[in-house]
Amino acid sequence: MAQLNASYKEIFRISLPLILGNLAWTCNGLFDTVFVGNLGKVELDAIGFASVFYSVLFMMGFSFTRGTQILIARSMGELNRKQVGNIFDNTLISLTLVSLMLFVFIRVFSNEILSYMLHTPEIIAKCEEFLNYRIWGLVPSFITFIFIAFYSGIGKTEILATSVAIMTVLNITLNYGLVYGKLGLPEIGIGGSGMATSISETVAVAVLFAGTFIKNRRNDFSLFKFLKFDWKLQFQMLRVSVPLMLQALFAVGGWLLFFAKIEVVLGPDPLAVSTIYRQLILFFTIPTWSLGSTANTLVSNLMGQKDIAGVKLAIRRISLVSFGFALFSCFVIFLLPDFCIGIFINQFDSADILPMAKSALPVIFLVFLLMSFSNIIFNGVISVGDIFVALGIEVIVVILYITYFMFILNQPWANIWWVWTAEWLYWIAMFSLSLMYFKFRKLEVV
Repeated sequence: MAQLNASYKEIFRISLPLILGNLAWTCNGLFDTVFVGNLGKVELDAIGFASVFYSVLFMMGFSFTRGTQILIARSMGELNRKQVGNIFDNTLISLTLVSLMLFVFIRVFSNEILSYMLHTPEIIAKCEEFLNYRIWGLVPSFITFIFIAFYSGIGKTEILATSVAIMTVLNITLNYGLVYGKLGLPEIGIGGSGMATSISETVAVAVLFAGTFIKNRRNDFSLFKFLKFDWKLQFQMLRVSVPLMLQALFAVGGWLLFFAKIEVVLGPDPLAVSTIYRQLILFFTIPTWSLGSTANTLVSNLMGQKDIAGVKLAIRRISLVSFGFALFSCFVIFLLPDFCIGIFINQFDSADILPMAKSALPVIFLVFLLMSFSNIIFNGVISVGDIFVALGIEVIVVILYITYFMFILNQPWANIWWVWTAEWLYWIAMFSLSLMYFKFRKLEVV
């Protein structure tokens, strides 16, 4: 059925496969950190920063295809399947070219960029070692994002879960083998983790291609026809996608600066703790990000139907579901703090890092709760079509975020607890500005 509704059944039908898929996808970074972190503190610091650095590239592709997802969902709401295929094909051409250019750029300039942002030679060397292997997964991951946008946009997300499940099993196996030299594989260390993830991403995109042909989606939606390079459509996609990409770059760029300043001002141990917090946030907020993608699909589809009442109801209901997941995540970490933190560090480093990480967990709990509804409402702004407003909100929020944590880091009493309260400010500002937008549009969502 091309036209969707704002029922809880529809929300869970779309979001649950996305949650499972994103769970497996996020486990790539999680298990990279688990396997590499057990090599030592330098490796944990390096994998933490290198992962945030790579996330800047990752989010460029993912954010571009969020625009694709919105356009596909809008076309499905208008019952225009042929346009869906045209959007898919044109995105595939343009994003493949972009990923190839980024690949070359990072291969040439990674050392210069890392040396500018960090000051510990051992951490820089390990970051570069990881990225030299990890960057080979850039093109496959960008192509995977296009499939994610397509299947999310048409509301058929089951194959995504299958693809990333295979990717996760392969990534865990190869990480174990290549990081430690097990299973008859060479011992490569931190570089082996980057290689494992790149190989698993390549296999994942192959599964998506195969599934698309097996399910006959190619004929149903006129995929891979490549009838023409549609400049008008490209301009329309750029108009939607570039602001989303810039918005993501501001967000992840702010996080990259955040981690770099922690290493420079507070030192390696707080950076290691921040790396652990980052993985906890990425893992336990998977439902929030998946429901944000669900909001993109449902709200865009309902806008295509011109169902304004349905738009408001969808945002409210998705926010409520997301908040419930966040409460459950806080409960799990509260019950099992030693396990949730301890899997990222070896026994020799735990005496220094574990107490510091546990002391500031309440800060992270509030981040989960604030993010749960703020992210959904912000995605509502994006999905109703006001992309440039969303970009403006992101720019304002990131400026406030950077100003705040730079102020904290310049104080003599600065510590890991206080600097992470910057995340509170980020999500409170995001929520407040998004609500102001909906009030201005006379679309009251709370």
